[in-house]
Amino acid sequence: MKKLQYLVYLALLPLFGFVPQDHYTIRGTGEDLKNGDTVYLCDIQGFFSIKKLDSTIVRNGEYCFTGSYNGCDIRYVMPYQNGKYTNFISIMLENADITVHSFSDKRKEAEKTGGENHRLWQDFKKLQSKWNELSLPYKIVVNDTTSSMDAKLHAQHEVDSLTVLQKADENQFMLDHLPAAFCDLILGSNFKSFTPEQQKKVMAAFGEKYPDSRNYKRFSSEMKRAGSLAEGQKFIDFSMPDPDGKSLSIGEIVKKNKLTLVDFWASWCGPCRQEMPNVVEAYNRYHAKGFEIVGVSLDNKHDAWVKAIASLNMPWPQMSDLKAWQSEGAKLYNVKAIPANVLINQKGEIVARDLRGLTLINSVGEFLK
Repeated sequence: MKKLQYLVYLALLPLFGFVPQDHYTIRGTGEDLKNGDTVYLCDIQGFFSIKKLDSTIVRNGEYCFTGSYNGCDIRYVMPYQNGKYTNFISIMLENADITVHSFSDKRKEAEKTGGENHRLWQDFKKLQSKWNELSLPYKIVVNDTTSSMDAKLHAQHEVDSLTVLQKADENQFMLDHLPAAFCDLILGSNFKSFTPEQQKKVMAAFGEKYPDSRNYKRFSSEMKRAGSLAEGQKFIDFSMPDPDGKSLSIGEIVKKNKLTLVDFWASWCGPCRQEMPNVVEAYNRYHAKGFEIVGVSLDNKHDAWVKAIASLNMPWPQMSDLKAWQSEGAKLYNVKAIPANVLINQKGEIVARDLRGLTLINSVGEFLK
């Protein structure tokens, strides 16, 4: 019924003198732009990998892009002067009239206007700013090198609690503004940070109100594949050689301990090395209370793997088939990036996934209470 009402609404719009645009026009000016400068419309992927979508030339102090876009996405306007990009200005690309004015002082945010999704984007950023201000005092403690570990753990607990409330707020924002295209954008950027219960509620709402959403379709497919690995599901057992070549089974370790962390890492992985002190801290705090870790390495060189185990001070069991990204264990647990981990209780149930930093330490402590 709601979908029918929305379609009727769209059909009646011409009678009121307004028809949704089927194209976008981006008109921009800038204090430091000169006639003849090139300006690119770009997407930024991965670690600042720039994908050029369109280009234009500054004429009479102004540049202009035109085109059509299905839905909306954050894109970047990037002037190119003297052989380098001199600015990158985020915009909401949608079928609307968009204006941009940038300043020579890069510390000043560009002035921008746009359509419905631009306005929702601005409201959403205000919502995020509110929660960021609330969590800032605790984040300062977490990052203060003079704070005690107990103070950091308490502060991180507060940050985690506020994050849960923030995500619920963002989730409600999304549901309140369906079927705007911006809701799909929130889903794309926030979906994996939602709890499993939130994911189910959000996906149910999208399925009812916005079934043609790009990210809804993508995550719906992913959820079907990942269903067997979700929290509450039974873990998948597998065996691999330890550093001495002896077969080691995840299942045997799970049976012997109250809580087991299956930790996917590699010697060549910088983020894994940065995270490892937190994993070591969790082990040192809770190993005597029934917490065990088993490392699953995505290395392909035995010597590098063994050397890293020693240098990173990891006393727990380790296994690897030395197949790097073709690791059979990583495939079973749908690991696409590392570090990654799965927390399993003694019943063999997955109780959490991909815990990081002080959140890992706090979570292990909570599960062992």
